[in-house]
Amino acid sequence: MNTRTYPWRTAFLCAVFETDPAKMPARIGKATTAIEVRLADHNQPDDAESRAIEDAWRGLATLKAEGVSVLADPKEASGTR
Repeated sequence: MNTRTYPWRTAFLCAVFETDPAKMPARIGKATTAIEVRLADHNQPDDAESRAIEDAWRGLATLKAEGVSVLADPKEASGTR
């Protein structure tokens, strides 16, 4: 388990733990931007952070896919399904 803290990780975790489908796109956007800012830094991530970033990208892709389906289905978004 990764116990290191990276500056972009807070934004990523906010996206992961967001429960309001209407807020999900903004959370995902902030997390994406935070990771992109980190990757633009002149200091390259070490192997552990590189793996964490890869995992975060996969997680954000999953959230995007699930978020789109939730927002597209009003019954699921409102919990009446």
